[in-house]
Amino acid sequence: MRSFVQSAEQTVYQSLPVAETLIGCAKTDFIMHLFLTGSTSLRLVTFTLLYLAQGLPIGLFTVALPAWLAEQGASAAEVGAMVAITGLPWAFKLISGPIMDRFSVRAMGRRRPWVMFAQLCLAIAFTGLMLVADPLAELWLIIAAGVVINSFAALQDVAVDGMAIDVLPPTERGRANALMAFGQVVGFSGFGAISGWLLSEYGLAVTSVVSAVLVFAIFTLSTLVRERPGERLVPWSQGEAAGGAPVAVTFSGIFRNLLRVLLLPMSLLLIGVELLSRLSAGIYVSLLPVFAVQDLGYAAEDYAFWFGMSGGGAAVLGIFFGPLIDRFGAQRLLTIALLGSALVAGVFATTTMWWSVDGYVVSTLAVSQLFAQGFFVSMIALFMGVCWTQVAATQFAIYMSLANLSRSLGAGVYAWLAADLGVSGMLLTMAGFMVAAALLLGRFDANAHRARLDELEAPVNEKLAVA
Repeated sequence: MRSFVQSAEQTVYQSLPVAETLIGCAKTDFIMHLFLTGSTSLRLVTFTLLYLAQGLPIGLFTVALPAWLAEQGASAAEVGAMVAITGLPWAFKLISGPIMDRFSVRAMGRRRPWVMFAQLCLAIAFTGLMLVADPLAELWLIIAAGVVINSFAALQDVAVDGMAIDVLPPTERGRANALMAFGQVVGFSGFGAISGWLLSEYGLAVTSVVSAVLVFAIFTLSTLVRERPGERLVPWSQGEAAGGAPVAVTFSGIFRNLLRVLLLPMSLLLIGVELLSRLSAGIYVSLLPVFAVQDLGYAAEDYAFWFGMSGGGAAVLGIFFGPLIDRFGAQRLLTIALLGSALVAGVFATTTMWWSVDGYVVSTLAVSQLFAQGFFVSMIALFMGVCWTQVAATQFAIYMSLANLSRSLGAGVYAWLAADLGVSGMLLTMAGFMVAAALLLGRFDANAHRARLDELEAPVNEKLAVA
């Protein structure tokens, strides 16, 4: 394991010659004062852009490529399989969480070196799609490239979440969650629309190059912005470790604490809510492009455009969900989002006579995207609230991994049942999962969970007091 981490660190060190030019200006006072713990505005802007970067591959592989492949003649089973398999790396983020908690280049920040490594590799991985000459005949190659791309995107996600938990004050988490969700949705919705146009006009090779360039542009941000003052910008510059949460001593300690907190009743309950809701989401992202292109006759480019427009609008409105969470609570907003999503899916499933009306279809898409944004923001807030500070980064990574595993399972359910249930049947299945999730959420008790966390924390505080 240590050799793996040393190799990863060496890759970062050897892969950053291009950053040396960018860091030429780092001697100026402006650059040297860019550190996350020193500015609320910088924190919010940085995390928004980092989440936007990890939204780019999501947009390509869940919005643009499925519609484009459906337009090329791929079957529902092939599209569903592509979405399910390429999404699997997001389910295995739990593997990278403990590694990041155990190992760190502290002189450059606890999470920042991992963010830089993941982003650089993500930019390079996008160029692998240039090898695909015939999309239908070489669908396996698209899937393989998608797995590699999403692996680095998921690695970045874990590092960014850990950095957010480390440097964000609790009073900023509501706003930060809303803006991070905004960034990710703009990333996958906006780039879903852009890449849909690029695929239709220029093909997969040009789309892959544009993707790489966009990720590399955001990579420069993580290169120039440090976590804390006094840390190194790059390995060869001056600086030293400057505080933050301590690195765990052993993997056994990490896993022992993880089991203690993950198996708490309210933690298990939220995992159940997550499973049910994300199964529905996996069906949604697989069904929608096939339905729009093959059943309704939309061009892949048009589908990606309207999906991007509705998602972008929902992301803008979603910025206001942060204050709503602070005022009314994440649990209440999540319940509304789940029931609203179920209602939209159920109504659309039973109004087949209006499916030929463009305005009705687009309006339904927009409303569903708004509820999805509310779900995303409130679910993140709830999961952050149940994390134990001793293992918060790894615990949060596990929750997010299970969310993405559930979505991949949902895509698999669609590939398995789509031919038998049809569009209406799959929409009603989605609605059923959402209603079940809302009913389970009604049994969540945040105060009871907080009391149990205090019980776990007490022995740790006693040891610190003795020390």
